[in-house]
Amino acid sequence: MKVFTCSIVAVLLGLLALKTFVTGYYRIPQNGMYPTLPAGSVLFTLKHAYRDVSRVKRGDIIVFLREQNGRRYNYIWRVIGLPGDKVQTSGESLIINGQPVGRERVTDAGGRTVFHEQIGDASHQIAFDRRHRTARLTFPSWFRLATYLLGDNRFNAFDSRRFGPMPFSSIIGKKL
Repeated sequence: MKVFTCSIVAVLLGLLALKTFVTGYYRIPQNGMYPTLPAGSVLFTLKHAYRDVSRVKRGDIIVFLREQNGRRYNYIWRVIGLPGDKVQTSGESLIINGQPVGRERVTDAGGRTVFHEQIGDASHQIAFDRRHRTARLTFPSWFRLATYLLGDNRFNAFDSRRFGPMPFSSIIGKKL
């Protein structure tokens, strides 16, 4: 019985160490990453996934810290632009380094149009939610950047179009 109890304690301590130092757990509170991660989805991340900015890849889903009104918030968005890229957004249009991003319509449902988007080697689905069309671009249309992040639900995401690029030091995890 004593060996069994010690084994259980060791496993629990191991899981606690894993949670504390290696992995993160997040519940998605809103639909900014729809259709990839709808509201209520659970996301597991690898903490400290990148040794340096050159390891960040286009298409990665990352968690980063951002301060707003004196409070710190975790955000979960997709990496679209990398350091040195020139990104231009306007409405549904996305241009990276002078090249329009390729998209194919997948479906229309509930006021959202879902597309398959291809940016270099990275491919994923995105949505344009017509009900949130007024939440479009408010940041300058192009610039050289650190890391440019967009939600997959392009008209319903508080992302780099609103607050600009994020420095590498803000990244706290990468989706497993």
